[in-house]
Amino acid sequence: MNNYDYLLNNYNRAFSMNDFNMLNQSDLLPKQNMNMPQNSASMNMQNPNFNLYTPQEAYDKGNLFANLYKQYKNYRPATLRANNERERMFLEFSRMAFAAHELNLFLDNYPDNSSMLRLFHDYSNRAEMLKEEYEKKYGPLTVSSSNDTTPFQWVKESWPWEGEF
Repeated sequence: MNNYDYLLNNYNRAFSMNDFNMLNQSDLLPKQNMNMPQNSASMNMQNPNFNLYTPQEAYDKGNLFANLYKQYKNYRPATLRANNERERMFLEFSRMAFAAHELNLFLDNYPDNSSMLRLFHDYSNRAEMLKEEYEKKYGPLTVSSSNDTTPFQWVKESWPWEGEF
């Protein structure tokens, strides 16, 4: 049984019993040896053995944690490529924001993990810098970035489906 199957079995068991409280944090961690039971007291959550993808690989595969990713049959994720400077900037921002969000979700469960917290701050800061750089050049990405200008700036620009993005 691999790590993904283990996680899925525990999730399905809790779902069928309608009791998610029965899962503890150690149930959601990948096991190094599935035959050896581990208790949460013996686990070192400060430096667990997590193998992380780069933000680019994580964005393409939809998962930052390589030890939790399981390829579906023969499917190979496409590597996204930008066609112009605007798309390149947006793709870089999206990748970094995705990696930061994945770490944020991890830290919701393990807030004392200092190495992941440092990486989260690094990715978050880089995503914010990329967002600011993009918005200076191409306009706001979100309503909260619009600075309450009227009319909203995105109304003046072409929409992605109009082919001029």
